[in-house]
Amino acid sequence: MMKRCSAISFTAILFLLMVGNFVFSDYRLQSSFQETRERLISIAANAALSIDVAVLKKIPLVQRGEGTPEYQLIAQKLLMIKKINPTLKYVYILTATDQPGILQYVVDADPLPQIITARCPTALPGDKYDARELPDLISAYDRPAADRKVTTDVWGTFISGYAPLQDEFGKTVGIIGIDTDATWVDLMQKKIRLFARLALGAGFLFLLSFIILIIRRRVK
Repeated sequence: MMKRCSAISFTAILFLLMVGNFVFSDYRLQSSFQETRERLISIAANAALSIDVAVLKKIPLVQRGEGTPEYQLIAQKLLMIKKINPTLKYVYILTATDQPGILQYVVDADPLPQIITARCPTALPGDKYDARELPDLISAYDRPAADRKVTTDVWGTFISGYAPLQDEFGKTVGIIGIDTDATWVDLMQKKIRLFARLALGAGFLFLLSFIILIIRRRVK
């Protein structure tokens, strides 16, 4: 009897430990994610203030626009933003098209993917970007924003921040976007799922042991 009670107590403690680890890990992930969002919003908003919109508007939205002095000037500014904020992987500027949810690149500090294949798009002036599943990016036309979930595309897995670029009349003419690597979120989510499975297993063992103990007591 003592051995069975000890086994049940051990299983209960294991269950509580697993639940505790699950709750703590989930809280840490949510807290870190929110802190990252707030940091990206702040960086994007400040970066937007450093962009000369008058120069930006002169960049032709065709691939040869990459060779214009205006493009080079804005690109250097984006590279400086990356240098000041080393956790950023990509910094770029997008503007609207006549298609809802479809944006186009104006300037990208890194215009090509790291691994160039026939299936990887470029990010040169005029190249399209489908943002229909990125409501936070679209909302940046009105106010600084950041992704509420991790996004994945051909360039990688990111959490991104955005801010509107406004001209002298207060009209939004584009969005500055900044990406930071989010593979750590995937690792944390896998860890949380592991703790959840362990907690479920420990809970099942505890319940099974408790039921067996009650049945044996009744039989006796």
